[in-house]
Amino acid sequence: MAYKMTDERWNSVKHYLDRVFKNPGKYPDEGILLSLSDDEITRVFTKKRLELVRLIQAKKPKNATKLSELTGRQLSAVLRDLKLLEKFRIIELEKKGKNILPKVTKEILILPLVNLKPKKLAEIKAIA
Repeated sequence: MAYKMTDERWNSVKHYLDRVFKNPGKYPDEGILLSLSDDEITRVFTKKRLELVRLIQAKKPKNATKLSELTGRQLSAVLRDLKLLEKFRIIELEKKGKNILPKVTKEILILPLVNLKPKKLAEIKAIA
């Protein structure tokens, strides 16, 4: 199945980028840029983890237990996946008493797939 940029997808990206350009100082709060190795990409972005992110955003479950019920998966497996997603700052886990509340805090993820010209982080900061 080939990827196709649809009008709906493009409009979503364009809408977000328009907001970023109007208020660039807010961008770090709404988006995240990850530079991952091939192994990290395939480890982090599994079908089940993407499902978790989408369910958290759409259903806003009260806690991880409710999320595991929505997925039909064991709580221990869901918690393991949530902790990994939190490690990469894709979601946040807020502890409220004995409950763990998962939250999607970013609207967009930028994931460079090709490293065109490797630069040291200090060089990039110097340009900005």
